[in-house]
Amino acid sequence: MSARPRKKITIYLEDDLARALDVDARLRGLATTRAAADAMRRIYLDEKDEAVADTVKMRLDRLEKREVVRAREIAIIKETLLLFIRVWLEHNPAPDEATLPATHAIAERRFQSFLELLAESLQPGRTLFAAAPHGHLNGASADTEARA
Repeated sequence: MSARPRKKITIYLEDDLARALDVDARLRGLATTRAAADAMRRIYLDEKDEAVADTVKMRLDRLEKREVVRAREIAIIKETLLLFIRVWLEHNPAPDEATLPATHAIAERRFQSFLELLAESLQPGRTLFAAAPHGHLNGASADTEARA
């Protein structure tokens, strides 16, 4: 018996779907990979109803497109943060040795304030973008500014 050629892929599943796949694999006495392959084979190859297979393919395509967008957004955020840190380090002089303890104390207070602000902005439905000093959403809606 010759083994079929296989392609390795990585799939990220929601927790409930991953648990269901694990349960199915354990009940059938299979490895999780084999259970996943069997489920996909049933959906894509053995399914008599082509509409179901087409719907699943369409949904997977949409998910893949969203993942590509998210990956790009994360890359942009990382690059922005790294660029900001680099510019800040290049353009700010090192503190004087005489004022080093005071500088560390101030830095610690400022860092704690930053962490508190970050925690606040990470709460559901919150964003710091509206409060940012970029002149668009400070206290007035974008529509109001557009009319002015």
